[in-house]
Amino acid sequence: KKTVYRTLPILIISLFVTDNVFAETEKIQSSEQAKKHLLNGENKEAIRIYDQILEQDPRDVTALTMKGIALNNLEDYRGSLKQFFIILQDNPRDVTALTAMGVGFGNLGEYREALIYFEKANNEKPNDEVIKNYQKLTEQIENKFPFTPTEKPEGDKSSKQKVPKWIKTLVNWWNDGKISDRDFLD
Repeated sequence: KKTVYRTLPILIISLFVTDNVFAETEKIQSSEQAKKHLLNGENKEAIRIYDQILEQDPRDVTALTMKGIALNNLEDYRGSLKQFFIILQDNPRDVTALTAMGVGFGNLGEYREALIYFEKANNEKPNDEVIKNYQKLTEQIENKFPFTPTEKPEGDKSSKQKVPKWIKTLVNWWNDGKISDRDFLD
């Protein structure tokens, strides 16, 4: 009996390690397959695989990043932004995610928001030419097509309707138990 109990922890550890190695190998193979799809312009196929990876590990930065890129390629800019936002929740200094957020907002025409993210990315990686180029391009677009927010009409406070007195009276009677829901079912 002693040998069984001595080998049991080793067996359990061995199974655990084997399962983890197998799962990690499978994840790597899936990632490589998704990457091939992405490089071949097969974005939907890549997203399907990244979604499978993210089911197992919803915070997998590589899968989130690559899925974000694939969504951007499909011009699903909002979907792309969501992927990079998840990354930034865990690591607000992630340069790739910051830059991608800038690109995503720029694609949506939200140039001021894009510039905020490019500035953050630039603060993290000041000598990166790609970030500087995106930032410069966005500034040029914003200067060429200045954005003036549309003036929003203020709500007319006099148009707010008041609750009629008879309704208030009925609510009070119902609240006091003088009438019930059955009184209104006819």
